[in-house]
Amino acid sequence: MSAPGAGGGPQLPHLSPTQAMVRGTVSALVVVAPAAVFNQLLIDSEAIEPTSPVTFLFWALILLGGAAGGWATIRLSPEAGLGWAAGSAALAYGLVQAVGVVLRLIDGDPISWAAYPFLALLMATCGMLGGMFARRWLRGSPGAGA
Repeated sequence: MSAPGAGGGPQLPHLSPTQAMVRGTVSALVVVAPAAVFNQLLIDSEAIEPTSPVTFLFWALILLGGAAGGWATIRLSPEAGLGWAAGSAALAYGLVQAVGVVLRLIDGDPISWAAYPFLALLMATCGMLGGMFARRWLRGSPGAGA
């Protein structure tokens, strides 16, 4: 069993920012991809309306996945800047949306190109917030020790 880290969690392997970003992207995809696919399947099958509160629940889960990716990036590479955390979330969003765009083009559905940059920035912001939380986690809580 490994010794606990500064934030109370296990000691993790030290990775370069690039390696941490790749793993952060995978961490985000673990949450983002199933939520996005399940949401789209429910909307396409008309089980829920696009304006349903359930859709907003999936949006929140997707944004939380972006934050998880940013958190993982900073947690795995403490010297990585918050840009790496934002990048991991934005990359996860880009990968999921790339698949979605290809499927929409195959089906002949309309695509709202203007929404993609805005939503990528929103996802990057969530990744950055997750990275900020990870930094605080690594420092430890104020007043927790000594």
